[in-house]
Amino acid sequence: MSSTLGSLYGFECAPDAKGRCTICRKEQLTARKYRFKLIVGIFFPFALSALDVTIIASALPWIAIDFGQISQMTWIISAFNLCSAAFIPFWSQMCDIFGRTATMEAVLILMMIGSAICTSAPTNAFPLLIFGRAIQGLSVAGINVTTRVIMSDKVSLKGNAKNNSIFGMVGGLSYAIGPVIGGYLTDKTWRWCFGINLPVAATGAILFFVVLRKELLGPQPLPELLAQSGETHKLKARLSTIDFGGQVLFLFGMSLLILGLTWGGARYPWSSPQVIICLILGSFLSITFIIYQSIMAPGRYLSRLIPLQRPTIPWALLSQRNMGLLFYINFCTGMGMIAVLYFVDIYFTFVKLYTPSKAGVQLLYYTPGIGVGVYSAMVMCNIYPRQTFTPLFLGSIIEATGITVLTWALHQGHNATIFGMIALTGAGTGMRFMPNSLHGIGFFPNNIASVIALTSFAVPFVFNNKAGLSASAMEGYTSSISTLSEEAKATIQDAARSGVVWAFISILPLMWLCVLAAGMLGNVRITKKREVDGEGKVDFSENVVESVYLVGWMKRCFRRVESRGSESVVIANHMTV
Repeated sequence: MSSTLGSLYGFECAPDAKGRCTICRKEQLTARKYRFKLIVGIFFPFALSALDVTIIASALPWIAIDFGQISQMTWIISAFNLCSAAFIPFWSQMCDIFGRTATMEAVLILMMIGSAICTSAPTNAFPLLIFGRAIQGLSVAGINVTTRVIMSDKVSLKGNAKNNSIFGMVGGLSYAIGPVIGGYLTDKTWRWCFGINLPVAATGAILFFVVLRKELLGPQPLPELLAQSGETHKLKARLSTIDFGGQVLFLFGMSLLILGLTWGGARYPWSSPQVIICLILGSFLSITFIIYQSIMAPGRYLSRLIPLQRPTIPWALLSQRNMGLLFYINFCTGMGMIAVLYFVDIYFTFVKLYTPSKAGVQLLYYTPGIGVGVYSAMVMCNIYPRQTFTPLFLGSIIEATGITVLTWALHQGHNATIFGMIALTGAGTGMRFMPNSLHGIGFFPNNIASVIALTSFAVPFVFNNKAGLSASAMEGYTSSISTLSEEAKATIQDAARSGVVWAFISILPLMWLCVLAAGMLGNVRITKKREVDGEGKVDFSENVVESVYLVGWMKRCFRRVESRGSESVVIANHMTV
């Protein structure tokens, strides 16, 4: 095995007394040491970014009630999601322009600022809370991109799979236990849901700087810096590479889309001018962003007009079929996760009338599901069949099945089925965490930051803005359950059940369309090879299948069956003779 590893990396193996390759052994030890440093250095930031998405799931209605903003409750989520989605491409450029360490330290400082604002916001200053949530979303976007870029740097696809397997488990566990932790903190005060971020982010910033600052890639080489001298001129040159036009189009386009989808059916009717204008203008700016990126492609008009600027997302990624499919698959992955962790929590709070902590505990069934899914993906990517298509396709089928049956179980109120389907959905979600970005990196190994940005942005930026609960019904729940009349309880329960079930029904077509999208993917074979050409570019092209892999696999199976059938006929004829 050692000699095989040596041949893969193109060097002669020198066996020791036990017949093991000393060079290979040294490479393995170096890789393990680096992986250990990654685990220590980015554990807290990575867990924090995942935890912050779901920790307020149990606290959400209680925060809105304290601020007296029941009708605006979803802004607590939407402000976070808006900034988290809209600024992901921005941070991917920052990683390349200013380096991984500087970017990570900046986003962790932002997390502490946003968390401090949310923790201390007076109950008569709801806009201040929303502002703090927006800063948190901005920070989580940066943490998500930077940690994933770091995990993908300096390693082969196989090494990347191992790194992502480990942190996929960490992320999945953090997503799953977020509502549980948030529920127990909310029993004391919801402010701890934000305050807990402060020591975690501070610890993460210190460990990251101490452990990883010497290991990570710094600012990426830029040709325009060769003619510059002095730090000021170099900084100006780096800033000149930012695609300001693309960033502005993307930011405003996504912001208006999210705003329209948040207002629609909640604050304003879907047919209102406010919602229609936001959706139309947001769609127009988003399409303009895509066109803008296309004419920034090498050799086209804008690339000649502003040659120093680098596109927010290279046109090669936006126009590649597999990347488009990955975007949609990741969208559905996040959609299923948000549906379970937010709306099932609402179900247990307002239908079963559980306390926040008890409602959060019910979601723990998601944790073993996530674990099984992540472990299954790790086996499929690292052991057999060592490819990305299988976990992506199977995970899509499992998640869609889980969401479908869960919808029925929520309507029927069948707890055992609800818990089972929460676990099954978690398995489908976990199975796609790691292979998704790995698949994209296999196609574009030299655009890691952009691949991570495109797939990360796909996590749903739409939070269902109407769970079917009226403000009066929710405000009635602020009093003790024992003081509520049976009629009031029934009103709360019926409204919540209907809203949650319809929220799930609305995403069912999208989840099954995801299965079709996954079936149209190509494939990336996981390998230890990391070929680098004379220009320093990585090449994984030998491991990539761009055509529809499922069709090719079915054709191969058909040919094998046909071949075996022919052999059987020949044998039968021979025996007859």
